[in-house]
Amino acid sequence: MVVPIHDRSDRQTTARTVWAAVQYKLAALGMVLVIVLAVVFSLVMFFGGFAPKEPVSVVVPRSGLVMDPDAKVKFRGAEVGRVGKIESGNGEVRLELDMNPDLMRLVPGNAQVDIRSTTVFGAKYVNFLEPAQPAGRLQPGQVLRGESVTVEFNTLFERLTEVLNMVEPAKLNATLTALGTALQGRGERLGDLLVDADRLLREINPSIPALQHDFQATAAVTNLYADTAPDLLRTVDNVTALSHTLTDNEQSFDALLLDTIGLADTTGAVLTENEQNLATALDLLRPTTDLLNAYKPSLDCVIRGLAKAMPLADDLMGGRNPGASFNASFMYGAEAYQYPNDLPTVNATGGPRCAGVLDRVPGSHADYVVTDTAEVNPFIPSTRIYQNHPTVFEFLFAGMPGMR
Repeated sequence: MVVPIHDRSDRQTTARTVWAAVQYKLAALGMVLVIVLAVVFSLVMFFGGFAPKEPVSVVVPRSGLVMDPDAKVKFRGAEVGRVGKIESGNGEVRLELDMNPDLMRLVPGNAQVDIRSTTVFGAKYVNFLEPAQPAGRLQPGQVLRGESVTVEFNTLFERLTEVLNMVEPAKLNATLTALGTALQGRGERLGDLLVDADRLLREINPSIPALQHDFQATAAVTNLYADTAPDLLRTVDNVTALSHTLTDNEQSFDALLLDTIGLADTTGAVLTENEQNLATALDLLRPTTDLLNAYKPSLDCVIRGLAKAMPLADDLMGGRNPGASFNASFMYGAEAYQYPNDLPTVNATGGPRCAGVLDRVPGSHADYVVTDTAEVNPFIPSTRIYQNHPTVFEFLFAGMPGMR
């Protein structure tokens, strides 16, 4: 069969026309798909679909009616995450938060959590509160507990409805009627009362800080009395028993008072007659008591040192064995005392010293104290024997008749 040339040309033209139309449709469909994918990609990016997330859980008593997934999570007013899921059960609500890893490290680990709303009817959001003493950083998977949830308008309306349901209309009407009857014709007096109350409050207002301080002090005093109440009651009981005792022994007590008065009269007479002698005795005792007071550390050291040395003294003076143990030797007799060459010098100053008496370390020695206390001539041990030394009586009674 022979096809005419003009028919073949018409078919080719028709095929090209159809293919061109298909190409345009495919291009339009591809453009629509690209636009849809771009929109979907933008929406996913807008809602944080591709952003990294770290889970954190918050447990609260309730979340409220307008707390929804994807709610904001804020810290210091800046958004740091979103609410992922809201689960309720066992009287509590668990919020799963999707935190921004880069911003989560700015939230302290001991931060407190509350649920707030922008307005009474606005949507709620989770808010982290910075503690007074921040500690650590918020970690992934950490569970926090929130206690504060903003009260919603529906909650207020529900509570108001409960209150109104408990009020009986008849009684409320009777109360309002009685109140209106009582105030009828007394508006001027009520106004004066309000004016006087306002003036009184203005006068009291500057004294409120002092009044608060008085209340605080009163609380402290009340607590003190509460703590000492048993002792006070015991004292009252003792005073009561003492008063009964005095009442039962009234005659004996009168006799005691009379004897005391007589003793006071006698003592007064004795003290009056010896007033000057007592004053003189006290004046004479003053230098001695001052000296003892100045050297009381030394006296204390001596007494305590003797107490520590008593075990050794017991060993030396018959504590362990009968008799006394001494190391003795003979020395040449010294020359007789000669006046004024052998007069001692007493010019020591500096007060008492106890170094090495109570805190002595074995093998150590106390510091040597240089003082101006000695005889005129330095001590020189005797190296020869003297004949016809003075006797003891001559030492004691030198200068008396019969003594040379």
